[in-house]
Amino acid sequence: MTVLLITGPAGSGKSTTAARIAESPGWVHLCEDDLWVTIKAGRPAGELRTPDEQAIVQQQALDRAFASLSQGSHVVLEFILYEDPPRPLLRYRDAFVEANVRVITRVLRPSAEEILRRIARRGRDIERDRESLRANVDNQLKVLSSPHIDASSIIDSTGLSREEVYDRHFKHLVE
Repeated sequence: MTVLLITGPAGSGKSTTAARIAESPGWVHLCEDDLWVTIKAGRPAGELRTPDEQAIVQQQALDRAFASLSQGSHVVLEFILYEDPPRPLLRYRDAFVEANVRVITRVLRPSAEEILRRIARRGRDIERDRESLRANVDNQLKVLSSPHIDASSIIDSTGLSREEVYDRHFKHLVE
């Protein structure tokens, strides 16, 4: 079985790419953001993630991934990176390696302008403050320069459609 970790900044195309991969037979899409929605329910929009919450969410994601693997499915797990060191990436990668599961990491890194265009298309109220949004995007892109991220795993998806990203960078991994 294989786990494909897809990460990158908010708006980089992680969910779109993971959903496309999960269209392939034998693949399950897990989205860390779905777990965050549950844990942050009823909390103020934009509230920061605490270390305790991160530990809970990451354990839930791992539990779901291992459950899918035990049922014979490959897993594509997508999550956002927003800090260096990139703790979610390190935790997920280490857990799968320790369990002798084949793990592949890919980091989506479109340009800041591309990310801002994608976020604007989503039209979420929380993402309307352009100045703080730009600062957040710049920070998340900076995180991708972490020495913990293998440069060969980074994919520039600027200007590429969902199918182009899949065909060029993922099709050979999942089919």
